[in-house]
Amino acid sequence: MKKVLYITLLLIVFSCSEAKREAPLMDTEATEMSQETYPIENVALEESFTFQYVTQQKLQDYYDLMVLLKQHPEFKEDITLQLKEISKEKITIPDYTQLIRIENLQQLGDIQQVSDSIQKIDLQFDIIDNTNIKKDTITALIITKKIQLDNTDVVATKIVFSKQQNNKQ
Repeated sequence: MKKVLYITLLLIVFSCSEAKREAPLMDTEATEMSQETYPIENVALEESFTFQYVTQQKLQDYYDLMVLLKQHPEFKEDITLQLKEISKEKITIPDYTQLIRIENLQQLGDIQQVSDSIQKIDLQFDIIDNTNIKKDTITALIITKKIQLDNTDVVATKIVFSKQQNNKQ
């Protein structure tokens, strides 16, 4: 009886592996169609729109990592490295926080040109968590760098956050 069971199991395993090998490959016409390119006359988006979107996403990522660190301390080493890439300073959140949303990101004042590749901008935003809404401010450093990718010059942008410095009296 055991021999029959083993033989049946072997047949099932081998037939399943053959079925995987015989799976149809993707149609080449569909692949060619998805790779078509269409010329776009005006690809440049408004700088404020792209900056605001990227900054809000980066800020949201930072707070998501903070919540993840609170919920899963076993990943502390990896999460801490990612947090340091986004901000050199530590921002604390309450232990009970399970979700944070960043909304209403607004630019405060003009963009300051620190150097050829670094711009500084002050931002105000709402932090929405489990129980309340809090307004906060932060300074974003926008670091741009030209890199060459496949013989094409591409501008890489990095955003780093720091606590806002109040120089006004």
